[in-house]
Amino acid sequence: MMKLLSPARSVIAVALIAGLAIPAHAQLREALSTGEAATRKAEQVQDQINQLDDDRSDMVREYRTLLQRRDAAELFAKQQELVVQSQREEIASLTEQLGSIDDITAQTVPMLLSMVEDLKMFVAADLPFKKDIRDARLEALDAAMRAPDITSSEQYRLIMEAYSAEMEYGRTVSTWQETMNIDGNPTNVDMFLYGRVAYVYVTPNGKAARYDRATGEWVALPGSFVPDIQQAIRVAQGKAQQVVLFAPVQKFSVQ
Repeated sequence: MMKLLSPARSVIAVALIAGLAIPAHAQLREALSTGEAATRKAEQVQDQINQLDDDRSDMVREYRTLLQRRDAAELFAKQQELVVQSQREEIASLTEQLGSIDDITAQTVPMLLSMVEDLKMFVAADLPFKKDIRDARLEALDAAMRAPDITSSEQYRLIMEAYSAEMEYGRTVSTWQETMNIDGNPTNVDMFLYGRVAYVYVTPNGKAARYDRATGEWVALPGSFVPDIQQAIRVAQGKAQQVVLFAPVQKFSVQ
């Protein structure tokens, strides 16, 4: 059989329950506060751990970079040692060469003078074409050989340029106009050089002559040579297509 509480007893019961609930709520809030504080502390600790990890990673990268730089510096130092050694050997070689430079100069100058004299003899024995240009070149060589401010190497270069120019005459055909004294009259003629095979000219009125090596005189050519010479002149002037050229030649010997 159930027992019913009287109103007075009900009020007492509610008061007891409320009194018990207040301390429990305060404990819950305290526990939550403690948990939040612990969480913030844990976050701070984790942030510190992350910072330390980042610092460690930076230090590791910096250490590796320093190792790479050290290795590169060692390789560079070894390479520079090889360069220095090579330079020392070159200095020793140059020093040795400087010791014998007087002997080399003493042998070089007579050789250069001999080359100039040989070139003069060659020009004198050659066909007498473009005498003004060739004589001026030889005079310039003589002046260069006498000049105290021109080195032996520069003198050699000038001599080789002169030799090359003379060689070029023998490999090409060329034409130019020149005034010749023909039968006592100055006449403007077309000169033509077949390398060093033949040296000829044609007058405005269609007469031709060749230079005779043996006599050193101009010899008149038959009229049959004139068309071939005129054709050769047009080829040299670039006015006609290159063809086989015919030249009046003579047998000769060179001593």
